[in-house]
Amino acid sequence: MNIESQRFGTLEINDEEILAFPEGVIGFPHEQRFALVPHHGSGYIAWLQSVSTPALAFPVVSAHAFGDKYPDVSVSEAANEAGVEGTDEALAVMVVLCALSGQPATVNLLAPIVVNATTRKGAQVILEGTRFSTREFFALPDAAHEQSPANADQAATSAAE
Repeated sequence: MNIESQRFGTLEINDEEILAFPEGVIGFPHEQRFALVPHHGSGYIAWLQSVSTPALAFPVVSAHAFGDKYPDVSVSEAANEAGVEGTDEALAVMVVLCALSGQPATVNLLAPIVVNATTRKGAQVILEGTRFSTREFFALPDAAHEQSPANADQAATSAAE
C-alpha cells in the first residue's frame, strides 16, 4: 500500500503493518489507521503517519526511552477498557512528543498510545492514578544518541511489535 505524506512523501507500507485505532486518537476521532514510521537517528522516536490524511503525523516516543520509571501504573487495564486486549508485556506503549521551536520538548505521559503488537489494534488511553501529566519535559537518554540509524530503525519498528 502507498501512503501519501506531506512530511515523508510517498511511503510504501505493507497492509499488515497498519495500526488500527477504531476510536481514533484524542482530538482526531475519524483518524483510525496509521503507519509507524521510524525516525532516523533514534531508536526511541518514530512518527504515527495517518493513512488517510497526508498532513497528519504525530511524533511519538517509545516508553522504553523512560526505562523503569514509566509507566508507573498498569497500562493493560486502561487498554482493555479501550478494547485493546493484552498484558502489559504484550502492549507497545508510545507517548506523543511536542517539540516547539525554541522550547523544551515535552511528552504526554498521562495519555499514552497503546498498541497490541499481535493484532495491531491501538487506542489512546488515560492512565488513572499515574503521577505524570500531559506535559512532562523530555530529553533522549544517552543510549539513544549512540545508536546507529540501522539499529534505530529496528528499535522503532519493534516498539509496535
